[in-house]
Amino acid sequence: MAGTGQNPVLTSRLIDLLETRYGPYWWSEDFYPDEVRSDPFKHLIITILSQNTTDINSIRAYKNLSRRFRIDPGVLATADIRAIKKAIKHGGLYNIKAKRLKVVSREVLDKFDGDVGKVLKLPRKAAKLRLTELSGVGDKTADVVLTAVHTYREVIPVDTHMNRLATRIGLVRAKAKYGEIQDALLRFIPRKRRDRASGLLWLMAKHTCRAQNPRCYECVLVRICRYKKKVFRKEQTRH
Repeated sequence: MAGTGQNPVLTSRLIDLLETRYGPYWWSEDFYPDEVRSDPFKHLIITILSQNTTDINSIRAYKNLSRRFRIDPGVLATADIRAIKKAIKHGGLYNIKAKRLKVVSREVLDKFDGDVGKVLKLPRKAAKLRLTELSGVGDKTADVVLTAVHTYREVIPVDTHMNRLATRIGLVRAKAKYGEIQDALLRFIPRKRRDRASGLLWLMAKHTCRAQNPRCYECVLVRICRYKKKVFRKEQTRH
């Protein structure tokens, strides 16, 4: 584990256990609208809408927005902000996000000539650097957009769920930086099964390794989890 010289790896057996336990929670094929998968700008917009809210709410906000406006940088950059707020209201933080959508759309026009896809054709690190030049686009949002080209085999976005999981297992120290957590996860998950396994770990973090009252009794990684070992030692001390 982290700090002990050990480097745990997610074995095929553990991935199979994750598949059995969390595979039924996997997203349906129509989770995101088809247009999002094929259009980098639309992918960027829905990812911004997903910030600090649930997937259901972000998709609902995107669909409402797409009914009101064509999802195009030129259109959104000049759209009435009150109409945008009304369209995305159910996605949460709509005042902040409406402004962000307009600013990002303008920046895509000015910095990318209106073409996010052109940026995604750059080498991965260069593309991420360009994406994070956009207002309100940090590491996680940029990485989500990059998965459309590089897949989860090469890029693992780190949100609060993956941060919590990596810290509890012991892959990183508490309050590790984004890049450290991402690198640790890339080492932990075998590349050949990373596309699927990274999603299964996210589902495990959401449903089992919860922020409050984690369900350690049903965790398939309990034997390699530093957090559980600490809890066990505390329980032994009490007795």
